Amino acid sequence: MRSKPMMLSAMATRVALLVTTLFFLAAASAATASGDPLAKRLAMVHTLLFESSAAKQIEGSDTEAALAKRREAISLYETAAAGGSMETRQAQLNQAVAMLYEAVGLVSDGAGGEQKARRDFENRQSSLQALLSAHERIMKEKGKSQLHTLLLAEIEEDSEMAEALLAEGQFVEARVHLDRAYEVTMLSVEHARTGETLTRELKFDTPKDEYAYELDRNDTHRMLVKMLLKEKLESQSTQNRIAGFMEAADSYRDMALQHADAGDFIEAIDALELSTNELVKAIRGAGVYIPG
Repeated sequence: MRSKPMMLSAMATRVALLVTTLFFLAAASAATASGDPLAKRLAMVHTLLFESSAAKQIEGSDTEAALAKRREAISLYETAAAGGSMETRQAQLNQAVAMLYEAVGLVSDGAGGEQKARRDFENRQSSLQALLSAHERIMKEKGKSQLHTLLLAEIEEDSEMAEALLAEGQFVEARVHLDRAYEVTMLSVEHARTGETLTRELKFDTPKDEYAYELDRNDTHRMLVKMLLKEKLESQSTQNRIAGFMEAADSYRDMALQHADAGDFIEAIDALELSTNELVKAIRGAGVYIPG
């Protein structure tokens, strides 16, 4: 992995970006001339990374985390531009787009101190309520409303502790308890479809069995995207923010299905895990906290 200095002068940064931009404009032109089927996609992602208002917002910020995330996106773009299989390059470009939107979010999240800690807690509290509502609907549809009541009892202690710590101004500690309540709820949602017990140590007899589990887990996260983000997806900006993650998730899932059809369940499992990770990023990118 290449390493770069953490801080550059403004002039050096502009020069570096200009050189990179000129290089990849030439690369995009060459790709078009050679009939690269991804030439248009490469050009679009290039524009987004180097010329868009989002890129300029990141470049003009002093948020190192955002600048680093953009460098990661550019690195992925470079790898995709260099060649490789169509599927891999598409996934790399999709992930580069998603990373840029992550970087924009980091720029706008620069406030520090107590105000930010309180806002983080409130965001997670809102996310927990949204997930609990989804859990209640799922259990009602399955005729298992009593399981929702049991879940509420299971997370009651953490919920009450979070509220108590919040009242004392201990926002970080309060969020730990809130996150634990969220994770228990998330596990219940994940296992609701198959009726499995809530356990982290799952064992599988064959890779095919594990693939079936990962496929169901991927389906569950897709359902969560629709249920948790139903209102948020009415916003075009939110759709734009998660588009890259969703495209990457679809691409990895397609790869998984192809591997499974060929009987290669190990590769299929890996691809499904990547797909589910992208769905988690999409949910987070829309402002709803979810454990990874």
